[in-house]
Amino acid sequence: MAFSQVSIMEGMAENSDNVLYEWEAPEFGETGRGWNVWVFVVLLLAAGWMIWTRQWIALAVVGMILAVLYLLKRVQPRKFTHQLTEAGIKVGERIHRYDQLKSFWVVLAGEARVVNLLPKRKWGLMLTLQLGDADVDKVRDILSKFLPEDASRGEDTIDRIGRFFKL
Repeated sequence: MAFSQVSIMEGMAENSDNVLYEWEAPEFGETGRGWNVWVFVVLLLAAGWMIWTRQWIALAVVGMILAVLYLLKRVQPRKFTHQLTEAGIKVGERIHRYDQLKSFWVVLAGEARVVNLLPKRKWGLMLTLQLGDADVDKVRDILSKFLPEDASRGEDTIDRIGRFFKL
């Protein structure tokens, strides 16, 4: 019981910190309609070929891929308000304190405009924030006051593959 009261009080103290910069951005980028049609046609041709050659298991796999892609495309990205404060980074209602983060780097590749944050925990997940229309230099300057920038890092290979296939 005492633990939850302490964490609530810490959250209240962090909510009262000064906001140094704020922007709004979707949680992920959307793909255009043309890409969806192209993928559907290719998978439909593959399904036709698999029916012709009687490869039923491969046809089932293509059907599952179509179903997953259809469900993923129905998900609309939520808009998040990102705030850089003196205590940490607030994304929506969640606060990521600077003392829990190891470093950051900015990726500006093609349509991708993101800032990646590496946690201190060994098995922690990297936090990726969409920058949207935010001022990249201002975000970088503010984060540099609290975290070291890892300029040697760039876009991860899996992110490049996802951007190439517009996933």
